[in-house]
Amino acid sequence: MDKNKLRQVIIDQQELFNRTENLIDRDISVPTKGNELIIISGIRRCGKSSLLKLLSIPIDGNKIYLNFDDVRLIDFNTNNFEDVQGIAIELFGNGKITYFFDEIQNVEHWERWVNNLHAQDSKVFITGSNSHLLSSEISTYLTGRNKVITLFPFSFKEYLRMNHVDISKKMTSTDKSILFRHFQNYFDIGGFPLVIRNDDVQLSMQYFEDILNKDILNRYQIKQIKEIKDLLLYLFSNIGKSYSYSTLKQITGIKSLSTIKNYIDYFRNVFLLYTIGRFDYSLAKQKVSSSKPYAADNSFLKTISFNFTENRGKRLENVVFLHLLRNNKEIYYHLDKKECDFVVKENVKITQAIQVCFDMSNPMTKKREIEGLQHAMITYKLKEGIILTMENEQTIGNITIKPVWKWLLE
Repeated sequence: MDKNKLRQVIIDQQELFNRTENLIDRDISVPTKGNELIIISGIRRCGKSSLLKLLSIPIDGNKIYLNFDDVRLIDFNTNNFEDVQGIAIELFGNGKITYFFDEIQNVEHWERWVNNLHAQDSKVFITGSNSHLLSSEISTYLTGRNKVITLFPFSFKEYLRMNHVDISKKMTSTDKSILFRHFQNYFDIGGFPLVIRNDDVQLSMQYFEDILNKDILNRYQIKQIKEIKDLLLYLFSNIGKSYSYSTLKQITGIKSLSTIKNYIDYFRNVFLLYTIGRFDYSLAKQKVSSSKPYAADNSFLKTISFNFTENRGKRLENVVFLHLLRNNKEIYYHLDKKECDFVVKENVKITQAIQVCFDMSNPMTKKREIEGLQHAMITYKLKEGIILTMENEQTIGNITIKPVWKWLLE
């Protein structure tokens, strides 16, 4: 890439990076001091660029920002690494410079460059939309100390912050009604910042297409476009339901089981989809058990999946799953004689059992949900359990039933 062209891109991007209006604080702790390399990974459009801006504000000195998603950088190559440092010196002189690199996975051999910057005592923040940035392989490439952080679309608390809703005060009945109305909207449109700001859930369809085309189809040179879309559509339409590879093979027409497994890995790598397995103390049994899929954001369940009214329970389950994931929980489902939606493992023990049910007004539904939870509590010797609902709230013995929105704000 021509150095003059690169210089202009850097100057243009600096101006955008320095605009800090409308930034929303995130509930995430990122060290800005010290010489640690900071790696922020997560799905496209979840707010990684805005987080870089937030992190840059308290940092003194000169800063260089470069977003490698810029189409003008398509010819950027290893020879340009030195150009970036040269342009930084032209702009700021020989003083200490902090580097902010967005979507760095688009650049080959970026790890070597970052190592060189680290060796020169530069502080570096990088973001990427591929979980390869989180893998143990990266640590072998990066010789300096690094901290890896996963960023998700907005939590319900962050959604409320964007909408200027104060949850620190004592809540009146009216305040609670307003909060519930906000939760109903969050439940439908999810947590992508621009989707919330514009109140336009259809934006998530565009995000989905960008991720599928740029990060999966193009990167892995996939020719089975219809088949891979059918696979993803099926998984998004069956959130929280276990699947077998033979079913996926039949539905998609993909003949190779290894190809199906690879495709699901690709979805996970770009944070479109998550899967959890059935918990078993036997690792061998755990590995062969069926998995359950969950979507990266509830907006996809509105715009991508077959959206039937009766899937409201599964959409609520998806909200709960993402909150557990956002809080770094190790999550499984329980299935023996009865089923429980989520069990949470800490170290070697199951410490929580959580059931999710949209509406418990039907006595048969209530009985089924309670029995499933109780079976998990007995199996893992838990003293209490929780059932999360849309609106129901009561206590039955050692089982707490409460609305999801209240649980999200605890």
